[in-house]
Amino acid sequence: MRSYPLIRFKSIAALIVLIGVLSSAPRAHAEVSSPGDPSTWWDLTDFLDQLPDLRRFDMPQFHDERVRISVRPHFGDIVRRDYLRLPVSVRVQPDEQLELISELEGYFTHGLRDATGYGLSRLRLGAKREQTLDENHPLAWSYGVDFYTPLSRPPRELSDGFRHTTPYVAITRQVVPRLKLIGFASVGADLIDHTQLTPNFGRNQLHGNSTSAAAGVTRQWGRFRTALTTTWSTTALIGDENRHVYAIRPDVLIPLNIREGHHTRLLLTLGTRAIWGPDGFESGISSSVRVEFSAYASPKKGN
Repeated sequence: MRSYPLIRFKSIAALIVLIGVLSSAPRAHAEVSSPGDPSTWWDLTDFLDQLPDLRRFDMPQFHDERVRISVRPHFGDIVRRDYLRLPVSVRVQPDEQLELISELEGYFTHGLRDATGYGLSRLRLGAKREQTLDENHPLAWSYGVDFYTPLSRPPRELSDGFRHTTPYVAITRQVVPRLKLIGFASVGADLIDHTQLTPNFGRNQLHGNSTSAAAGVTRQWGRFRTALTTTWSTTALIGDENRHVYAIRPDVLIPLNIREGHHTRLLLTLGTRAIWGPDGFESGISSSVRVEFSAYASPKKGN
């Protein structure tokens, strides 16, 4: 892992301001989005969490920590919503191949509009088992499942009103060593279940059980990493409809203070998207900041 100088507070503050600007950039739509618009939120770091451990390729993950706490404020909500969402997750690794995750998403008003209130809006539970890359296993793989459910009765704009169970299988391999290109792919499903909340599907969000496939490449460029991901989701295989959604998502991951032995890390993700689906074409810009804390570091091998 390369060592990066600690970026000063003013630089980090400037990047957070940039996030707000990018998140408020206009998006091209053929129609008006639904109030919640939940389908357009896609965080590359959440997707990378499903892949096998890529620490040997300097991916922006922790080293040897068994317990990680992460916070990912949705700064774009300041512009697009009445409430600011704040997911807090805890990841535990009982052993080298198993990871468990629990995440609570809270919300509160940011004071820029007339809405009032705060509370908990969503719970996520997940588990992943993986076989990482080494000389005997050049192809790494992982499989797991995540479960999402709304909590209580959050504001309509913060939930699509459904529970989601999402099993998946993913693989990773170094495809062009000379160019430092890492390839990844996954297949999975999204099994939805009604709740007492009013349905609030977002633009180009499929309205039934669906399957999905994703593939892409990522590369390290000095102090940042780029990734290009393509996805396809369809209800034709396990749903009651025959609808499809296609997407291309380029992203840039910028570690803000990653260095050896540092147990608090900030990761900035900037991305764009082009989506084709039942509701037409949409494009836009996205950004996120993820703060991770190491709660416990496992002893080094040989100690």
